[in-house]
Amino acid sequence: MKKYLLFAFLLVTAFSAFISACYTTRVPYNPATKPDYTGAYTPDKQKPLPFYTIENINDSVSRLHFQVKSVDLLYKRSNITNKLTAQILVSYTLKKIEDVRTIADSGHTVLNDINENAEIRTLAGYIDMDVPLQNEKYYVEVTFRDLNKMAVNYELLSLEHKTVNARNNFMLCTPRSHSPLFRNFVGNGEPFKLHYYNTGKPFLYVKYYKGNPDPAKPPYANTMTPLPVMHDSSWRISVREADSIVFKGKGQYVITADSTQSGGFSIGIYNDGFPEVTTASALLEPLRYITTRKEYTTLETSRNVKAAVDSFWLSLGGNADRARELISAYYGRVEIANMHFTSSKEGWKTDRGMVYIIYGEPQNVYRSWKTETWVYGQDQSGNMLNFVFDREMESVADNDFKLERNPAYNVSWITAVDYWKQGQVYRAK
Repeated sequence: MKKYLLFAFLLVTAFSAFISACYTTRVPYNPATKPDYTGAYTPDKQKPLPFYTIENINDSVSRLHFQVKSVDLLYKRSNITNKLTAQILVSYTLKKIEDVRTIADSGHTVLNDINENAEIRTLAGYIDMDVPLQNEKYYVEVTFRDLNKMAVNYELLSLEHKTVNARNNFMLCTPRSHSPLFRNFVGNGEPFKLHYYNTGKPFLYVKYYKGNPDPAKPPYANTMTPLPVMHDSSWRISVREADSIVFKGKGQYVITADSTQSGGFSIGIYNDGFPEVTTASALLEPLRYITTRKEYTTLETSRNVKAAVDSFWLSLGGNADRARELISAYYGRVEIANMHFTSSKEGWKTDRGMVYIIYGEPQNVYRSWKTETWVYGQDQSGNMLNFVFDREMESVADNDFKLERNPAYNVSWITAVDYWKQGQVYRAK
């Protein structure tokens, strides 16, 4: 059974049975190395894999929540207590998007966790950040260090403190608590709490979009600016009712505090078991990237879709062992895409998800507040491949990035898909 441990910085005494030491500091912390985002989307036991969310507490304070699994940390015998202890350092730097050279706020905290029984549990905590100007957009550079491993994870997060419908005014929480869920999707019929920072607002407004968005087009294909989509239904809920909400029906739910203004917070409901691939539909749909229209239609209209998908992979692999290898690699990438890239649609349908599934993990990842660049191959090889993704600044989802498409990607895409169709796992190098 999973146990949850709260690093509540204002309540250290109440949790002293779990935490041997907890130091919170509001002074700048300068990491010894430059940020390196390589390997950000690959399960790697050498690096911690924290998740983050930011909520606006009031007009001048935003709270950076973080969460990490104990199995991603290294526990060593403490020289002081002789107990198995993990040591964590979390630091942040807050900057305005329009003035990236000026630090608006910074700070760090050092935490120790004792885990003598090697229990698998989830550790969570937060740091409050001072936001000097409300009507601004910011970004946050976060550094998460496992001091025992000497391993580092870097992240860039956007922070909006501008309107009543700013994304960070809302946060998904567990029912009847204020514990963040660290995701922007829920299960069909799963209860949750939606926290909104401005208690003076009596109602929140919901717009429901039932449609099923198309997956990303190949990187060489021209795409037209999508036409505005009308919501299928709308209603309001009182802030009091937001303590326990249940949405039923796959689709996208956009929450606002002012229905006459743009913006808001997006919540998705997808296939059962999401982000894992557990249903026939979840197995079928990502095959759009490596099938022709005719092949996909044949699979989609089969009497037993699951069996048809199994047969498809068996035909590619030629034998059961190879088919299992292909399935594990392909859907493993789908699940990673769902975990990291889900925004206003499933992660596997996004531009980053599409590239990740077909090409694999990039060799290098470079980030700024508005772009993310993936690099495959080495400069000396002569066949280096770059993908640049631009942040959708006006999106109601915090994680929307759009690929800068180019016809030059045609050859690499055809090569990659052909590898899959020949029963080989493609890894761009």
